[in-house]
Amino acid sequence: MELKERVRLAEPVLEAIPDAMRVLDGKGEVLFANRACRNLERRPHGELARDSGVIRLEGTQLGRVEVMRDVSELGRLRSELERTERKLRSLQTKYTFQDIVGQDPKLLQAVRQAKSAAATPAAILLRGESGTGKELFAQAIHQHSNRRRERLVAVNCSALPEELLESELFGYVEGSFTGARRGGKPGLFQQANRGTLFLDEIGDISPRIQTRLLRVLQEREILPVGAVEPIPVDVRIISATHRDLEAMVEAGQFRQDLYYRLNVFPIFLPALRERPGDLEDLVRCLLVRYSELYHRKAEDLEPEAAELLRRQAWRGNIRELENVVTRVLIRIPEDQKLLTRADFAAVLPQTAAARERPPEPQGMGATLAQILEETERTCIRQALEQCGGDKNEAAHRLGLPVRTLYYKCKKLGL
Repeated sequence: MELKERVRLAEPVLEAIPDAMRVLDGKGEVLFANRACRNLERRPHGELARDSGVIRLEGTQLGRVEVMRDVSELGRLRSELERTERKLRSLQTKYTFQDIVGQDPKLLQAVRQAKSAAATPAAILLRGESGTGKELFAQAIHQHSNRRRERLVAVNCSALPEELLESELFGYVEGSFTGARRGGKPGLFQQANRGTLFLDEIGDISPRIQTRLLRVLQEREILPVGAVEPIPVDVRIISATHRDLEAMVEAGQFRQDLYYRLNVFPIFLPALRERPGDLEDLVRCLLVRYSELYHRKAEDLEPEAAELLRRQAWRGNIRELENVVTRVLIRIPEDQKLLTRADFAAVLPQTAAARERPPEPQGMGATLAQILEETERTCIRQALEQCGGDKNEAAHRLGLPVRTLYYKCKKLGL
């Protein structure tokens, strides 16, 4: 019996098959196509994928059978997934230049410089004291660049020990060290590929990490821990520091060649005390952000309160102001709309005049050790108040190891 006759007898069964299928003879001519196949071929702009198998009888090839699928829907779903991923990447970056509050000339100059640099692939170094908004600027630069549809990956270099920072930045391969994840782990450079990597507190990295980072910037490739083959990466670098890198280079604590690679376009962010005219706008912005969170109705502050704030030294900059505003919101009644001078005076550690006044010595009968201990207690207490109780930040400002600060706090009853 010929193949054509066999197919004719099997037509009822072939028609019932839900997959699009057709049978071809040895010359490639279609002997039969079921209903699903006919419907599929009539669809406009369909992208078809075919799987075929040979029909043999007693060792002789009689023809073949093809099963077809429309994969255009998969392409559409793939495109939709990519669009969704791009949206998620953009959602990870919360801030744009519109979120930078203030009209101070120094701040506006920094914004103009950042916008100009964002349109280029140049490495950017954000300079400024802790709490001046360097991460906000980094996010705004990323959002203003042509990499905004890709990821912005941020890492605080001072928060991780050297070995952990190395594996986080460059990744590692399976079995490279005890406890390494099966299959290895991609580093932050790989995660930020085609996007932006923000290296905060870059001045705190060790000489060994400096050397590895320099190689990445020069060669545009990374070598994961334990790997033998480098991986090419395309990453835009934004770094930030509050340290005097120039002095560190002179002292041999920071590589000069790495400094020049990172410092292609420096942007200096002014401290909050250098732009006191922005204080009121910043407080109003913080009230919008936190009043609803703390179930308060505060909307503004009275002029006397603004004057008190302008007299503060704001060693912690905007981060310190943020802590002060949240403490005020916690203390006031829920329905209070205007913040007063007394509200802020109750949570501020001291007025500007008292803050700048050196600690008064104890009486003439006090020993030098007692005077030094009281001075130390006063300095540590001020640092803790300015940092909202954050001992890590306070230790950083005082130039002490965190463990030493904990010991001194216990010893001095703080």
